Amino acid sequence: MPAENDSMASYHHYAGKALPGQPGDACHLLAWHSLDVAAVGWHLLAPERELTQQLSAQLGIEPEPLRRLLVFLLGLHDLGKFSRAFQEILNLDVDGMAAPLGKAYGERHDKLGVLLWDKCWRQWREDGVLHWPADDASSVRKLLGSMNSLMAPFFGHHGRPVATGHLQLNTFYGSDGELDDVSAAGDFIADWAAIIQPPWPVERLLDKQWQAVFKTLSWTIAGWATLSDWLGSHRDYFPYCQSAIALFDYWPRALRQAEAVLEATSFLRPPRPVPYEGLAHWFGTNVTPTPLQQEAENLSLASSPQLFILEDVTGAGKTEAACILTQRLLAAGHGEGLYFALPTMATSNAMYARLGNFHHRFFSAESKPSFVLAHGARELNQDFERAIAQPDDDDYTATDASASTQCNRWLADSNKKALLADVGVGTIDQALAGLLPRRHQCLRLLGLARKVLVVDEVHAFDHYMQTLLHQLLAHHARQGGSAILLTATLPFAMRQALVNAWREGLGEAPGPLASTDYPLLTHCSREPMRETALATRPEVIRRVEIAWLTQEEEALMQVMAAVENGECVVWIRNTVDDAIRAWQQIRALHPDPQRCLLFHARFAMLERRRIESDVIERFGKHSTSAQRRGQVLITTQVFQESLDCDADRMISDIAPIDLLIQRVGRLQRHQRGERASPVLQVLAPAWDDDPKSDWLSQAHRGTQAVYKDTSLIWLTQRVLRERGAIAMPDDARTLIESVYACPIDDIPEELDEARIERTGLDRMAGSMATHNALDLEAGYRIDPDFDQWQEDRDIGTRLADEPSVEIVLLKCTERELQLWAEGERHADRLSRCQLRESQARQLATLPERYTEQWEALQQRYKGLRFVRPWLPEEDTDCCYDEEQGVSFEH
Repeated sequence: MPAENDSMASYHHYAGKALPGQPGDACHLLAWHSLDVAAVGWHLLAPERELTQQLSAQLGIEPEPLRRLLVFLLGLHDLGKFSRAFQEILNLDVDGMAAPLGKAYGERHDKLGVLLWDKCWRQWREDGVLHWPADDASSVRKLLGSMNSLMAPFFGHHGRPVATGHLQLNTFYGSDGELDDVSAAGDFIADWAAIIQPPWPVERLLDKQWQAVFKTLSWTIAGWATLSDWLGSHRDYFPYCQSAIALFDYWPRALRQAEAVLEATSFLRPPRPVPYEGLAHWFGTNVTPTPLQQEAENLSLASSPQLFILEDVTGAGKTEAACILTQRLLAAGHGEGLYFALPTMATSNAMYARLGNFHHRFFSAESKPSFVLAHGARELNQDFERAIAQPDDDDYTATDASASTQCNRWLADSNKKALLADVGVGTIDQALAGLLPRRHQCLRLLGLARKVLVVDEVHAFDHYMQTLLHQLLAHHARQGGSAILLTATLPFAMRQALVNAWREGLGEAPGPLASTDYPLLTHCSREPMRETALATRPEVIRRVEIAWLTQEEEALMQVMAAVENGECVVWIRNTVDDAIRAWQQIRALHPDPQRCLLFHARFAMLERRRIESDVIERFGKHSTSAQRRGQVLITTQVFQESLDCDADRMISDIAPIDLLIQRVGRLQRHQRGERASPVLQVLAPAWDDDPKSDWLSQAHRGTQAVYKDTSLIWLTQRVLRERGAIAMPDDARTLIESVYACPIDDIPEELDEARIERTGLDRMAGSMATHNALDLEAGYRIDPDFDQWQEDRDIGTRLADEPSVEIVLLKCTERELQLWAEGERHADRLSRCQLRESQARQLATLPERYTEQWEALQQRYKGLRFVRPWLPEEDTDCCYDEEQGVSFEH
């Protein structure tokens, strides 16, 4: 144990933080901040916690020794602040603790910490500072790489790994009278080691296989270190202390303060899962499980990390089945929470509302699980805003709710933290961002490490996102997590690739799949593969006949016939320009133009939110006959991706088969009494057994621009003409595989080029994803040959044919420049719209006379610095209105 009279140790002259002018102590000594952070980490790695158990099992070190080792290293995370170059910037003069001068702060303190450790750890080992066990001194040389990997997650606590390059110690560290930076650091480490007694696992540090395991876990450990630093820097719970007291005496104080901050942010005690008790526990006694849900209730769970792929038709209860499996996995100790990942912000919003108060049913009654929405526009979600708003009243219920609100608010102030919530709902992008060199990506991986990852609509991801998803699944399996994937239309090859990725993460050979049944539940673990064919609930068995249209005029006639018949009709177009043109034509013909809606992605968020609400009111599950009568919706892909709606009739531009199946899911979706048998009318080119290369573009230029692989469209039309209908679930495999697994010899020669080009683009997208993604098996480090962490690299989770540009719409009132949504909460976000780069270039620039007012708006709304302003009333070529959005023709 340390001596009680160390209060005058040299490290007490070093301040870690400063806030001059505040009441009370004006600085927080570096030693105290280091112990604050370590104390948070100490509680987070309690031996009984699932994360500790998982790390312990994989690293082969008992939980308590592992905690002492990692917390000791965590206490060194700010070692670089002992540099007088860092102390120089504080310029303190508090009770004689003037900062030592004479060194320029030209490098960040995290890099200075790496420098100090690299130069001194061997000497500290020999001098007994590290409390290293007696061993063969010749092993030190073999330990170099291992020790660097061991420390990397702690020095990289500011969101990215660090390396020293060729820095010199004396450039940043010095000595002045009785103060010596290196000696002070060594004294602190010695006292800290005396408190913690770190157990150095020398044999394991020398073992190559153990080093490889640690590297894969280093991302999670880096996330734990970062979270500990963030919470340990919370001044409300760790007030500044400049008193020079014994380190041994401060440690209990730090532990008490750490317990308080963890209690306030819900990290102190993970919510306790409860056993699955049947669907009645969730939805009431009148609910009968579907065949898929029954299998989810009864199948045997594996002991190892496991992957489930649920393939079934729309309405089969996939979401509920995922909840059943999740609750069973949590109760069996396979996770501490869940993250529900969806393809779009709109589907994320819908799932967030759907889970609502149900999210707490995964856990015991006394648990207060945090529940957070995670995507780029979540502040516009009113349910989420209410969840993090402070209650106005003061009663017991409000106070009780306030504890959860405080936690949710802390987690919700950044998407980087959102995946740390016990229950998270958001876009798949938030999870995939953990694979990319983005600052603090390790927090996302930490958030996922002990969660059940549920990914919905996996068929909706392009090849770039699929490649990233495969890497995420492999890493999740390595971390000991489990995953559930939901889909209605998954090609066999894609299912095989997902299974292979999971088995790769488990260190297992690829597992060949065999079943072509549908619906199907695939269960993958270290145990033998299980593919279970399922029955289908009678209510979701359906056959939708296909009728063909070749001219837009025919589609217009069909729309108006539906209106005259009192039906509601949806026409899904492949491009926004085609949708706008069709809407203008139908609106001119409609006897009540107010019953004609246009919905696409080129609206400001203000209008998009209003239109979504209108669509749900007129076409949603609870819409009445009077509301639906004669309604027309002209829309694009955003309709099939986001809204739970129900059309009496539907017309669709031709699209690949999986998208048509998805669109059909919105045709007569709900029971509404007597209706004519469902028919999907498809607008497509006239059929040609031997098409030319311009077969599609001649009559459907917009569709050709969106779906460049003409062979997919031709194969879709061929199989639908052969089958005459979309029959689910009977024809699901035939329809999908006839398009996506068709032999190249079966494709017309004139369309070969399009197929070859798409194959090449897919391979390029996969290669780009692999190039962009971090090598998680290599550990938390910077590759000296290729630094992926360059600040100017903008790496996205999606690969677009053309970059998008965010614009903000403005208006002018009495020569005063205002936001389009002026007066609304979040007016700056509600005034924005996404356009393709080529489209944004067509917009007129903001006239110079508004420059000063635009700069004032940017000062008021900081986020406007990253968007392009557009004042439609000053644009002679492009226009905007509330009913048709951005249009490039007046």
